[in-house]
Amino acid sequence: MKIGILTYWKSINNYGEQLQCFALQKYLENLGHEPFLIRYDYDADVIYGSSPFYLRLLRVCNPQRLAFYIRSKRNNRKKILDGKKHPRGFEKFREDNLSAGRVYRSIDELRNDPPEADVYITGSDQVWNTFGGKLSEKKNLLRAFYLDFGRRDVLRISYAASFGRSELPKDEIRLVAPLLQRFDAVSVREKSGIRVCGDLGRRDALLSCDPVLLHDADFYRKMYTDNGVCKKENRYLFFYYMNNGRDKNVKRVFETAALLGLEVVYVTDDTCEKPERSFPGVWEWVSLIDNAECVVTNSYHCILFSYIFGKKVSVIGRTGKYAGMNTRLDSFFETFGITPNYFESIPDENLKGSDGTLGIEVPEDLKRPEYVIETAGGRLYER
Repeated sequence: MKIGILTYWKSINNYGEQLQCFALQKYLENLGHEPFLIRYDYDADVIYGSSPFYLRLLRVCNPQRLAFYIRSKRNNRKKILDGKKHPRGFEKFREDNLSAGRVYRSIDELRNDPPEADVYITGSDQVWNTFGGKLSEKKNLLRAFYLDFGRRDVLRISYAASFGRSELPKDEIRLVAPLLQRFDAVSVREKSGIRVCGDLGRRDALLSCDPVLLHDADFYRKMYTDNGVCKKENRYLFFYYMNNGRDKNVKRVFETAALLGLEVVYVTDDTCEKPERSFPGVWEWVSLIDNAECVVTNSYHCILFSYIFGKKVSVIGRTGKYAGMNTRLDSFFETFGITPNYFESIPDENLKGSDGTLGIEVPEDLKRPEYVIETAGGRLYER
């Protein structure tokens, strides 16, 4: 079957985004299907200025909102420039590893010239999260990620889709509930998503694992080895930290690594030049997790790969506007019976364990439930 996948794909520094997209495609290929990425340009389809003029004027006159707007624009510009200065090869990764169709810049383009496929899949990743944006601005994105395009006879499936929230506002429910009714099968990544689907009238939603868990450690080791990635010689702590705001955890991780006699390989989307950052390619990033002495991260996918490789991992929880992302961690730990080790909760006197590993227990082999995607009849089955 020809399967079009709609998910996030454009990042220049989010490794998990790239790998979940790759993992699902590869899994479907192994089942004998022909998957391809529907390259929807979601950034181009945000409806800016959709609020009434008087509200926009009030925001401009509000010093705090104006300062936040200017700061956000400046930070986004810095990240774009930093990405050009320190390229990580994401575009080449996509060219080498993903089958892809044309670029669609709006929901209207998707509707007027829909991709030819037997099945549309939305997911994985937080495809149903508005990330705090207003519904009036994000309604086109939601329509696209709820597969509101294409022929009626195309099967519509969500695979491990994430809301990134435990509940939706009423106006969003009114928009997306009818769209979800058109799906032939629904699966979500977090247990909280099961409840949200119930609120949307889909009480048949299943829980599925993130696509990166559809493959084992040997599969990923072969991928990075075949791509010419060599093991780093020095002993190191791998520190992957996203949306961190340069908080106190950065300093504490480096101090801890010094206590353990470990080098720090620090990968982040922060643009600050100090402490020294690394800019690995996607397969190098996977290798860095596999060969680290231990891992400290606030990244969901970095945590998943740490457990795939049986690494000692300490977790930093998200805060502020990103706190809602912790629901995916809670669901993962609960599903697999893991007691997480939160870095912020480790007392200073316990940072150096007797074996020099942050006092982190080595997890048992991750017993991943097996998930089979059956497109015949548009059903998803958990095995």
